[in-house]
Amino acid sequence: MNTVNIAGRVVKDPETRNTVTTLVVATDRVKLKDGKTYIDEATGYTAKETEFHKVTCFNGLGKSAASREKGNVVAITGRLHYSNWDDRDGVTRYGCEIIADKIDFF
Repeated sequence: MNTVNIAGRVVKDPETRNTVTTLVVATDRVKLKDGKTYIDEATGYTAKETEFHKVTCFNGLGKSAASREKGNVVAITGRLHYSNWDDRDGVTRYGCEIIADKIDFF
C-alpha cells in the first residue's frame, strides 16, 4: 500500500504548467532531546522541526490547487512517487514527491 496523508501550510504560491500544479507544503513535528520534548529558549514554545514536501496535482485537482496562496492550510492524501534523472554534468539525481489524490482546503 502506498498512501500518504499530510496536513500543513503552503510555503509558496503554487506553480502551474498546463494541467499540472506543483506546491510545496511544510509540516511540523516536535523535536526530541533525550527522548523528550523541550521548550525552545528563543521562542518559549515547544521546539519543532519543519519538513518540506513537494506535491503534484493533475487536471481538475491541479486547477483547484492553483488557487491557493502562500500560508494557506491544506490536508493532502496521495501517494509517494520516486524518480531519478541525470543532470547536465551527468550526475544522477534522485527526487521524491507526493502525487495528490485529494486536497482539503482550510
